[in-house]
Amino acid sequence: MLGLGRMFIVLMIGLTLVYVCMFFYLRSGARMRLEEDWVQAGRPDTREAWVDARIDEAASRIRVWLVICVYVIPIAGLVAFVALSN
Repeated sequence: MLGLGRMFIVLMIGLTLVYVCMFFYLRSGARMRLEEDWVQAGRPDTREAWVDARIDEAASRIRVWLVICVYVIPIAGLVAFVALSN
């Protein structure tokens, strides 16, 4: 039981590192797409204000998908593997 607890802690640390790296990577990609949209549309407002107003919406969607893809699916797979192998 103690080994399972240690494995879970190491797994959560590793998944958290993956989550943080992926979040910043995907957020920077969303910021670049928004900046390109601003340039192509010729918005009258300043670029930073326009991008900052819309990046929060994109970041919330990124968070939801990352939680599912980084935490839920691997942990569910691990639980299914342990349950099926016993």
